[in-house]
Amino acid sequence: MKTILSKLAIASAMLAFAVTSAFAETSTAKVPFNFVANGKHCSAGVYTIYRDPRSSTVRMQSADGARNMQWVIMPGAPAPNDSRVILTFDRGAGSYALRTVQFHSQITRRLDKKLPEYAPTRTIMGQ
Repeated sequence: MKTILSKLAIASAMLAFAVTSAFAETSTAKVPFNFVANGKHCSAGVYTIYRDPRSSTVRMQSADGARNMQWVIMPGAPAPNDSRVILTFDRGAGSYALRTVQFHSQITRRLDKKLPEYAPTRTIMGQ
C-alpha cells in the first residue's frame, strides 16, 4: 500500500510539472557575473527564465537547479508588441543586484528595493 501511494504521489508531481511546462514560455540568458536576487547569492552562468501566462508569474532557474526564484509579472513600460526577455541589474559596491525581469511586454516590480548605492548598469538579453 505504501508503495502504491508513493508511486501515485510521484506520478501526480510529474503530471503537474508536465502541465506547467506545456503552458510556460521559456528563454535563456547568460549572466557573466555573480549577483544577488531575492537575498540569494547567485553565480555567473546560464539561467532559464520561464513565464507562465496562466498565473502571471516568471521564474528564473540556474542551469544546475541550485537557484530557483519566482516573481509576479505584470504589464509595464515595455511596448505591447515587445518580444524581448531582459534581465536588468544594478551595480553597487563591487556587486550586482537583479533589478527587474522583463518577459515580452510584462515586467516584475523593482526587486532590489531601490538601494541608493546601486545604479542601473547592466542589461542581459535572453535568447
